[in-house]
Amino acid sequence: MNRFRKVVLYGAVLNLLVLFLFPPYDVMAFGRGAPMFDAFHPVFAVPPNRILNGDVLYLFSFAVLINAAMGWLLLAGPKGRPEEPRVNPQLLVIVFGMLNLGMALLFPPMEAFPFAQRITVGTFDGFYFAFGDKARRSLFVPLLYMEVLYVLTNACAFWLAMSVAARSGPKESGPLTMLAQSDALRERAEEKLLGAGEPVPSASKRGPDRRKHHDPAYKGPERRAHGDRRHFKS
Repeated sequence: MNRFRKVVLYGAVLNLLVLFLFPPYDVMAFGRGAPMFDAFHPVFAVPPNRILNGDVLYLFSFAVLINAAMGWLLLAGPKGRPEEPRVNPQLLVIVFGMLNLGMALLFPPMEAFPFAQRITVGTFDGFYFAFGDKARRSLFVPLLYMEVLYVLTNACAFWLAMSVAARSGPKESGPLTMLAQSDALRERAEEKLLGAGEPVPSASKRGPDRRKHHDPAYKGPERRAHGDRRHFKS
């Protein structure tokens, strides 16, 4: 499991945790047996006379799981490089955000038919196809606003997480600095010379050792090996 798949897994768990900590509730209207949609309340502070709306909670949880499963499959890496996904993770987040936003607008929450203006106006009835036979219904704006905000927030959070994961990934094996490049080139040259059976030239010495060898007063074996330059003067 690469780091991008971990982001998808942790994000799905966090989304499900938020949904189950703040689930949707219905309220029992006085004089009617059918409950009406109320709001999303914290599970540890539910107002009285509220009933959990399992259908809406199931739909939202199912949408989170579908997005996580598709992202998990698309972010799989090839066999040669399992740490790198086949597709760009940030581009995938943008595409998923646009698809989710399109689905939210294509199947928006609708209000009930205004059979009785005193009771049913402004009540959530269900998710319907925007261009279907239920097109005469009115949009349930509060829930649609929450859906759009939730999708945009998730897209921004996942895009940022994918960006951090891409930057914190394993570095390339190649050298990153000029000094590292020179060392790598020298090592490759030595390997080639060793493979051809030629003697490997000694690396250039720096610092005080190099200054000592060029000092005229130095009489070491390395300087005597090159001979005295005074014999070659005319």
